[in-house]
Amino acid sequence: MEKLKTNNFPNLFIPGAAKSGTSTLYDLLNQHPEISMSSTKEPFYMVHEDFDSKINLLNSKYKELFNTEDTIKYRGDASTAYMLFPNFIERAKTQLNFQKKFIFILRNPVDRIYSAYWYIKGLGSESLDFKNAVLKDIHDEPSIKSMLPEGKFKHYFQYGLYGKWIKRFYDNFDSKDIKIILFEDLKEDPLKIANECFRFLNLYEIDSIDEFKSNETIILKYPYIHKNAMKIIRGKVKFLKPLKFIIPKKFKIYIKNNVPNLIISKTKSNKKYPKLSTEERNWLAELYKDDFLVLQKKTNLDFRKWKDFHQDVEI
Repeated sequence: MEKLKTNNFPNLFIPGAAKSGTSTLYDLLNQHPEISMSSTKEPFYMVHEDFDSKINLLNSKYKELFNTEDTIKYRGDASTAYMLFPNFIERAKTQLNFQKKFIFILRNPVDRIYSAYWYIKGLGSESLDFKNAVLKDIHDEPSIKSMLPEGKFKHYFQYGLYGKWIKRFYDNFDSKDIKIILFEDLKEDPLKIANECFRFLNLYEIDSIDEFKSNETIILKYPYIHKNAMKIIRGKVKFLKPLKFIIPKKFKIYIKNNVPNLIISKTKSNKKYPKLSTEERNWLAELYKDDFLVLQKKTNLDFRKWKDFHQDVEI
């Protein structure tokens, strides 16, 4: 099997967790002159279904995503699927024969799962109520095959099993190459957390950062428009598939990069999703309790800011 070219592929990964501030962290890291995050935030190349048979294609595609100047010390990929999708760890170990760094940003799983649910629902890709949506695929492990036609993933519960998934990274990579940061800390002091990451990467610290908002959870006025537009853009509408052979590549890329954001900007509402009830919080905390203990033990962190898991702290 062909090998990946080490100067094309990244040596820095933000594998998760989804809806925990990965987009913000991606933007923060990209502000450092010695880091080039991929121009596509989540390329998913390392969990591609045809990975083994398309090494040459992926080599050329990956290279196009990064600044290749000599001053760049880290090329970064923030595909959140890498935390839990099959084959990533195996491929990273066997194919990327150089030192790799992993930064996980984790959010209280109780808040994360609720935000993920409303993110998907707000874009028109979820019809079930919260509890039934969580229970529907609670035992199903995600893979690239579980992607919805419009390009989103559900598996709300599994994405929050941090202990289960991160344990595998600690079991396969040196702990000095793994850093855990918290969404709650990033929200409180982004510059401080950014510089913590730079120290972890042995890069110089920076004095200021640009302000931005990344990947907010929103509710659209007409979510079905976004959902169906994404299906069309991704070529998942059968009778429109022949068009992909007619439309120029540059125009397809332009549509893919601009139309979804345009739809969101024109149809987003000011509506806020309802707060999670105490009963629902307790239910979720109980579901995640055992996994939380695994996470604590493996990382040697107490996660005191996640009050749902610390009964001695006021909620």
